[in-house]
Amino acid sequence: MNYKKAFLLLPLLLSCEKEIPIDYHETDQHYVAEASLTQNGTTVRLSTTQNVTDNELRNHVVEGAVIVLSCKYYELNDTLRYTRNGIYTSETVGDPGITYNLDIYVNGHHFSSSSTMQDVPDVKSFRFVWQKMFSERVLYGDLRIQDDPDRNNYYFMHIYRNSIGYRWAVMNDEKNKGGELQQLFSCTSESKMNDGDSDALRENDDILVEIRAIDRASYDYLYSMQVMGSAGTNPIPNFTGGCLGYFSAYSYTNLRTKFHRNEIEEQ
Repeated sequence: MNYKKAFLLLPLLLSCEKEIPIDYHETDQHYVAEASLTQNGTTVRLSTTQNVTDNELRNHVVEGAVIVLSCKYYELNDTLRYTRNGIYTSETVGDPGITYNLDIYVNGHHFSSSSTMQDVPDVKSFRFVWQKMFSERVLYGDLRIQDDPDRNNYYFMHIYRNSIGYRWAVMNDEKNKGGELQQLFSCTSESKMNDGDSDALRENDDILVEIRAIDRASYDYLYSMQVMGSAGTNPIPNFTGGCLGYFSAYSYTNLRTKFHRNEIEEQ
């Protein structure tokens, strides 16, 4: 089954830089897990896939699952507690370099995944810049990260505009290992900004940039999501057992700023 043509897999897709045309069809339900282990705790959101003709989100959250976070290094065996809206949590935090396992047991199904915690990324700067493209100026968000030369590194970066996902991307360090890495987010053209386009940034917008250091498995999954529209493929499975979604142990840092047009730099 081509899941890509049946439903929106994750909220991430709603904030992707490029719209992905999807031919919607009715489809059998599948479980979807969005699971994270960070320096601040563990969260898993468990739901089932939703056809576009079904507007009742509450019908798709999953209660009653048993979700266990484990780690052989610590002999950890932590059962997450259910809170609400399909969300399960734990106060267990991750330690860099340690691999964690996540097992989900629900209605006779067993899904599992593993992920290795990374160090907090070293973010150098974020700014907005104009770049000339033919006869038009285009606004970009310019993010710089200082890479660690002692290992292979992978990053997930998400810009939120007024607490709503706006742009996201993934990046690895293979082209400049140990150096300064740059990610440019295409935001809007000057003409669209002048016309008041709804997708264009506006004066005093609250901007939050979240930067995650992720492992290779998480990168492969998210990268496959990023390119699936042009590649015509589905995301690389991150769970065994047929569960959609991902489990990622990651460290993160945030940058906050206000958008002011008079502060945009020329490049």
